[in-house]
Amino acid sequence: MTGLGGRTVEADDKRGLLLDAAERVFVRSGHAGATMSALAAEAGVTRPTVYAYFPSREHVFAALADRVRLEFLALQEQADTTSPRETLRSSLTAYLTAYTRHSAMLTVIAHQALVDPGMRRLHLELHQQADRRHSRFLQRLVDQGLAHPPVAPPLMAEAVTGIVHTFARRVAEDPSRQQELTQALIDLYAHMVDLR
Repeated sequence: MTGLGGRTVEADDKRGLLLDAAERVFVRSGHAGATMSALAAEAGVTRPTVYAYFPSREHVFAALADRVRLEFLALQEQADTTSPRETLRSSLTAYLTAYTRHSAMLTVIAHQALVDPGMRRLHLELHQQADRRHSRFLQRLVDQGLAHPPVAPPLMAEAVTGIVHTFARRVAEDPSRQQELTQALIDLYAHMVDLR
């Protein structure tokens, strides 16, 4: 057990706590304004502690983007699969919640992707992996005669990601709308794909 900003934590948790602090710094200051000193101050540690885990600001930023990507993929793995409707409900609820939680960081990632080819690849991968999995799920429903979307599953998956992005911004602006917009997303999706 070691200390982090006056807290006692397991060594494995320290990296995650540093990333939590880094996300707050990048959201507040943007990519250009975030410094290793600011990250250390936010985490309540020294700069050498930060450098022990991340050799540069770019490594911290890439680790943050990858953490968001992995969280989105894990959500799909954890979906309730007792029925297609429950899979839809649980996965869309979790996706909107995660997208809302990370909406500001996703905006910073998108902005950095405009000027950084490596971040552009990671940004694309972040969305494309989730969309591919979503598309495969929808294709299975189509093959079983349980859904009849108006467009091909890959396009449907991209469209839903766009809707989630919009709804997440609205929830971030007004958290009291989370339940309303989650239900609207589920209802809209079920209607759009003609879920049986």
